[in-house]
Amino acid sequence: MRTPLLLLAALLSSTLWLQAQEGIPGADIWRAPSGPGTVQGCLRSSGTHYSVTASDGTVTLLTGDTARLSRYVGHEVEITGEPTVKTLDTTVTKAASTVEELPALDVKSAKEISKACSSVGP
Repeated sequence: MRTPLLLLAALLSSTLWLQAQEGIPGADIWRAPSGPGTVQGCLRSSGTHYSVTASDGTVTLLTGDTARLSRYVGHEVEITGEPTVKTLDTTVTKAASTVEELPALDVKSAKEISKACSSVGP
């Protein structure tokens, strides 16, 4: 009787863990910027989280002073910055505290390339 209960508990915790995953829906490709760099693509936002999706589908999360980027959401942009790590809280209610670290770019400057995004993704 004990083994089926343990199996059920393991399956339930796996299900809860999968539901707690954060990120940008449909964006399974994360790019880790290396060295001072520039990324170009479509600027997107999800609440207070900003990212740039390049034409090849890679996604770069943005950190730092991102509030000034709001006017460029949905536009083709060029972002320059320093590589960093963004920590996301992935804790599930009534479970142990967990976090996820994702590569990101700390924004130093932004330049609008176009008022509309070109098609993105593979």
